[in-house]
Amino acid sequence: HGLSNAPKVDLCPATGCRRCSETMCCGAPRGRYDLQFFVDQTDELLSMLGLEEEAVNLVGFSLGGTIAIAFSQRFPARVKRLVAISPAGCLPKVPMSYYFLKAVWCCLIPLAPHVLCTCLYKRERFEKSLRGEGHADPEVVTNLWSRFVWQLYVKRGVASATLAICHRIPWFTLKPLFKDAGRHKRPVLLLWGEKDALNPPATVAAEVKSCFQNAQLLVVPGAGHIALCDRPRQVVLSILAFLRLPPAARMDANEIKLPAAPVRAVPRRPSTPGGPQGSGTPPGSAPLSGSCAASAAQ
Repeated sequence: HGLSNAPKVDLCPATGCRRCSETMCCGAPRGRYDLQFFVDQTDELLSMLGLEEEAVNLVGFSLGGTIAIAFSQRFPARVKRLVAISPAGCLPKVPMSYYFLKAVWCCLIPLAPHVLCTCLYKRERFEKSLRGEGHADPEVVTNLWSRFVWQLYVKRGVASATLAICHRIPWFTLKPLFKDAGRHKRPVLLLWGEKDALNPPATVAAEVKSCFQNAQLLVVPGAGHIALCDRPRQVVLSILAFLRLPPAARMDANEIKLPAAPVRAVPRRPSTPGGPQGSGTPPGSAPLSGSCAASAAQ
């Protein structure tokens, strides 16, 4: 999402231009922050790790899921298995702010770091928006807010890079690319949060799944858009089970079961004076029946 801000934004208005990004006469090369830019970065990263000749498993979330799909479309032989968690690209609703950005991007992107004001972002509003997407865990909300503030107000250039991504990624029209990538027979696992308000599973998930000929869709109950934070155990265990499948596995014959959500332990009540020691049973009350005792123990 531009949060690393490496490199700075290339402001050339020409669609698909790479000359300005690669041959800057006034400093280091700049980035387009379009889908091709991120696929190139993934390719460079794998090459630096010595994996340019190896087939790998790719896992991506949201925009990362879209990048993983785009990489598999460009380099089909280099991806064994693909996991996409709520991949962006078929968003159902175009917000008015998107049209505004499209109209004034050439001014807004370079000016963004200089006009940002902390009064525009309140923690209360941030928390409310996350709760609306199903993020109820206070620790998750606090961690996301801390990262948001650090990256937006402390690091330089993040606002411009983020706006460039909003402007240059085709968030609503990537179905043809998904279909092209989906022609390959590699196994694909799609994970979606049940309460994902940004990328609703009821409409978008089924549409994305139809693009792949060998895919399974898992909807995680109670999770929002960031399912990996909301239900980490279920998401991670599902991905691990998927990665154990053979590279030529058929998903219709190897269904991945979503693990059960962890049950939170019920705190034991302290023993009441007069009751059995350590039992936590009030004096004069009957002991728990077998089924209730088992539930309490769990």
